[in-house]
This record gives sequence, structure tokens and C-alpha cells, in this order.
Amino acid sequence: MAKFPDSHSWIFHGFPELDPDAILRQEPGDKVLATEEERQRARWLWERRPREMNVLAYGILLGVGAVMHTPFLLLGPLQLFCLFHACYVLFVVWVIGMFIIKEARYRRWKKDYLRAIVRLAR
Repeated sequence: MAKFPDSHSWIFHGFPELDPDAILRQEPGDKVLATEEERQRARWLWERRPREMNVLAYGILLGVGAVMHTPFLLLGPLQLFCLFHACYVLFVVWVIGMFIIKEARYRRWKKDYLRAIVRLAR
């Protein structure tokens, strides 16, 4: 991450949970000289913020799927267990892939949003 002088440390208070206007209101001295285009860009980036991944829902689904192995193993034929296990493994791989993709999108958004905020604060 880029190093900022102490005079710009106010930018990180509430970042990235606050919208651009709220972050700029925190600046000491009220000397923001941002153009309207820079404000619009920061607002546009804020509105494009990626949704958070519902970790609890996916955790419950993964847990239920893991527990469901037991009845298939004890009561069902082996082919049914193997089919269920293959579907479960594909679901786990899908969840991991979705997490990686959403995390990459969030990191890219956060980096772009930080750049927009720094441009506003210049």
C-alpha cells in the first residue's frame, strides 16, 4: 500500500465503509478542492461496491451436506453415496471458486475506491 504523510491519515478513518462525502467531511480544515468529475467518479465507484458474501448461509449448506453423508453411507447403496459425495465435492469447489472471485472483485474495488478518495483529497 502506498505511504501517505500523516496529514492524510484522516482518509483511512471509516474507509471503505463510508461513502465519499462522509469521508471528505472528516478532513480537518475543510480544504477539499476536488472537481465535480472527481466527486462523481468517487460516488460512482461507491455505488458499484460489491455485495458481501453470506458466509453463514454457505457454512450452513456445507455443514448440512457434510452431515448428510452419514445416512447415505449407512442406509443407502454405495452408488448413491458416491453420487452424493461427487455432487458435494463439486458444490464445495463451486463455493471456494465463488469466494475467490468475490474476494478478487472486492480487492479491485477497494483499490479503485481508495484511489478515487485520494484524488478527491488532493
